[in-house]
Amino acid sequence: MEPGHTIPILGKGYVRYIDHLGSDLRIVESARISYKSPSKGVDQDKKLLTYLYKHRHTSPFEQCSITYNIKMPIFIMRQFVRHRTFRLNEWSARYSELADEFYIPTQWRAADAKNKQGSQASGNLDHAKITKEVEAFHEKAYATYQNLLQQGVARELARAVLPVSIFTEVYVNCDLHNLLHFLHLREDDHAQLEIREMAAAMRTVAEQLYPWTFEAYHKFRLGVTDRPTPA
Repeated sequence: MEPGHTIPILGKGYVRYIDHLGSDLRIVESARISYKSPSKGVDQDKKLLTYLYKHRHTSPFEQCSITYNIKMPIFIMRQFVRHRTFRLNEWSARYSELADEFYIPTQWRAADAKNKQGSQASGNLDHAKITKEVEAFHEKAYATYQNLLQQGVARELARAVLPVSIFTEVYVNCDLHNLLHFLHLREDDHAQLEIREMAAAMRTVAEQLYPWTFEAYHKFRLGVTDRPTPA
């Protein structure tokens, strides 16, 4: 995979591959050092990696890491930073103006009747009417933001009028063990649809870099239903 490979997500967002460290073989080599044992060939190396993943021997997977550039709405960023093992730096609205870019779902979902934090099929929602209302709100909020800046209000205060649907951007680095944990949680069917889409794009990048690892991930992961992979 070439650096800069980009997967569009969430309308105006994306997951972009920057670079990575290590390979499936690095994981195996790290594990074998425990016994000062040499490689016994490709088949045995792959078998060992699968064993490590299945039995939760996690430290060898920490030898590898990936750096992404991700553009996402702020309300998804708030879920993302709950995973405190990510090392990241975010576009700062104190230092520069945020762009006039907001997330609007292609379909509005209704509140789940049983799960207070979840959603379900849209039912009788008037999608066109809701989208029009939200677009008008976005336009008004961004115009107010620009007006405050023009009056000389500091960027760090003017941003207070912007909704969490506005896009932000991060550079984020994560070791493979913690990335796998993130994917296990955020590709689960109980996770919010938007972060599931982002997680699937991150996985699409990672599984091209570490094919043995993700063969084991798909074989042994729990609580995740297969779904289409982003193009």
